[in-house]
Amino acid sequence: MNFRPERIEACQELLEQGRPAQALKLLPKGLPAGFAAEVAHLRAEALRAMGDLGGCRRWYETSLARTEPAADLALWLDSCLGLVAALRSLGLCAQARRRLAEGLALAAGRRPSMASHLERLRLEEVLLDRAEGLYGKSIRGLKAFQRTFRRRRDWAGEGFVLWALGGARRFSGDLAGSTEDFLRSRSRFRKAGDGIGEGYALLGLGGVERIRGNLAEASRRYLAARRVFAKTQDLFARAYAECGLGNCLRQRGLLSQAKMRYRKAHALYSRISDPADLAYVDWGLGKIALQEGDLREAGRRLSLALSGFERFGEARGVVLSLTALAACLHAQGRTREAESIFDRGLRLARRSGLHAHLEVFT
Repeated sequence: MNFRPERIEACQELLEQGRPAQALKLLPKGLPAGFAAEVAHLRAEALRAMGDLGGCRRWYETSLARTEPAADLALWLDSCLGLVAALRSLGLCAQARRRLAEGLALAAGRRPSMASHLERLRLEEVLLDRAEGLYGKSIRGLKAFQRTFRRRRDWAGEGFVLWALGGARRFSGDLAGSTEDFLRSRSRFRKAGDGIGEGYALLGLGGVERIRGNLAEASRRYLAARRVFAKTQDLFARAYAECGLGNCLRQRGLLSQAKMRYRKAHALYSRISDPADLAYVDWGLGKIALQEGDLREAGRRLSLALSGFERFGEARGVVLSLTALAACLHAQGRTREAESIFDRGLRLARRSGLHAHLEVFT
C-alpha cells in the first residue's frame, strides 16, 4: 500500500484546526505497513473529535494492539487515554478501569519521561469516579486538579476541571454550586481562547438552569452553545444542544417546536452511532406523547428509552424513564404496576446518589 508518511503530520495539523472530517479523508482505508498504529490512532482521534465514541473506541483498540509499549510508550499511552475516555463516556466503566490500570502501571514505571501522561491518567481516574456516581470522591479529586492547573495558569485545563466539577455537583444535587462552576469554567475557557470549551460550559449551564426551572435562561444558553458548535464538526455537541433545546421547548409547552429539535438531535446522534444519547431523544418524545395524552406512543417511546439506558448503564436515564413510565401506567389505571416501577426507579436513584426523581422541571 502506497502511503506517504507526511500525511500523518498533515492529519495532526487538521485535527488541531478542528477539521477531523478532512483529516479522515487523508487517511488510507487500510492500515499501511509500518504506520498501522499511528494511522489507527489518528482515525480514532478524528472520530472522537466528531463525537463518535463507538467508532473511536474500535480504532483506539486497534492502535493499542498494533503498538509495542517498549518501542513507543507515548503512542500506546495516548491511545490508552483515548480509549479510557471513550469507554467512560459509553458507560463501560469496568472496562475503562481495567485499561486505566494498565496505563497507570506502565506510566508509573517511566515516571520522569511520562509525567504528563501519568497526570492525565490520574485525572481519568477521578473522572471515572464521577461517572460511577462517587460524587463526593470525584469532587475532592477534581478540586485538587483545579488547584494544580490554577497554579500553572493553565486556563484550559482549569476550565475543563471546573466543567467536570459542575457536572458532579449537578448530579449530587448542589445546583447553585454547579451553576457557579460552569460560569467559572466558561470564564477560564474564554481566558484560554478555547471557544469549544466555552461551548461545552454553555451546555452545562443550559442543563443546570433547566433543572432549576429557569427555562428561558436555559434556552438562551443552549442557543448560544448551538451557535458555537454550528461552526464545528463536533456532531455530538451539536446534537446535545438540539436535544437540550428540545427539552426546554417541551417544558415550556412548545411541543411542535420541541419535536423538531428532537428530530434534529436524533439525526445527528444517529450519524455517530450514539445509542445512549438517542435514548434521551426517545425519552423526550415519550414525555411529549404523555403530555398530549397519547399513552400508547408514550409507553412505546419510554420503553425504548429505558432499554437504551439500561444497555449502557445510564442510571440517570433509567430513573427518568422509570418515573415517566410509572406516570404513563398510572394514567392507564395500572396503578400497582406503576407503583412497582416507580419504587424501582427510586431505589436506583438513591443507590446511585442521584436526584433525578426530584427534577420536577425535567
